[in-house]
Amino acid sequence: MSEASPQALPKVIFYTKAGCHLCDEARDILDEIASVVEFLLDEVDIRSDMALFETYRYRIPVVVRDETILAEGRIEYETLASAFGV
Repeated sequence: MSEASPQALPKVIFYTKAGCHLCDEARDILDEIASVVEFLLDEVDIRSDMALFETYRYRIPVVVRDETILAEGRIEYETLASAFGV
């Protein structure tokens, strides 16, 4: 099996912030999925940008793949795994 080039891998953005227990749980789920499916992960702390903070403050964690929101809030493994085709 050949490795996909970085350009071919889906880009996943994980909006989070420190101290968010739902974010910690979602990150664990992303790590599990990453052991099966390759993707580029960009973890973004919403406190780094006021516009992001205002957009996502009541919705985090939020997982976005190629500009499509896959899951947000209380994220279940089955929901996210299904979105990745696992």
